[in-house]
Amino acid sequence: MKALQLVTLVPSFLFAFAASSLCAAEYKVQSGGVSDGGSVSGRVTFNGTPPAPVMLKVDEDVPACGGDRLSDELVVSGSGGIQNVVLSIETIAAGKDWDFPEEFAYDQKQCKFVPRILLIKPNMAGAVLNSDSIGHNFHTISTGVYNINKKIQPNSKLVVTKDQIRRSGKVRAKCDIHSWMGGWWVVAETPYTVVTDKDGNFSLAGVPPGTYTLKIWHEKLGESQQKVVVKKGEATKMDVALKL
Repeated sequence: MKALQLVTLVPSFLFAFAASSLCAAEYKVQSGGVSDGGSVSGRVTFNGTPPAPVMLKVDEDVPACGGDRLSDELVVSGSGGIQNVVLSIETIAAGKDWDFPEEFAYDQKQCKFVPRILLIKPNMAGAVLNSDSIGHNFHTISTGVYNINKKIQPNSKLVVTKDQIRRSGKVRAKCDIHSWMGGWWVVAETPYTVVTDKDGNFSLAGVPPGTYTLKIWHEKLGESQQKVVVKKGEATKMDVALKL
């Protein structure tokens, strides 16, 4: 196993709303899969002592929403792993098939977006659910990816058709009624896009051999990148350390 140690990355704090110029139509699924592919896996950790979690004040519709809660904008495990970091290789023209679900579901439950970070692909249909007994005003902000500002009634849903999200990029979600609610959609350029689990682990499989730029993005810690070399049939280990 080839090991690459990534030095601590200082995020740029660019508020990454801009949609990429590369559209999903430019990525091709390789017939028969990637027989000679390698993999990139590792763990994203926080460098130093993470800040104390922020307590969010719930001051609207408390019976339905519940009480105050800890922010999930930056979630660091006891062993230092960072949840909800998005890692991607965007310059692969042809490779494995998309392993995303056929449709996405983005829920509003107890006045919280579930999941916090949603990975989807362009031209993907889905629904924004409201599992609460109260209404939400679903409001998204992006640069030409998906913009909407609409009330969703209790126990109802907003249908998103496949022609509404035609390009890759990032979409910030909020609720204008419940100010503490926040989340993101990441519309991937290629299927080589993953989000870290609760312990900061990630894995990208079936990567065609080559030298790539691995992009690392977190809503609080910003965006960084690192070159990675993938060799035929080899597993590349890459550990990432981020800080404020």
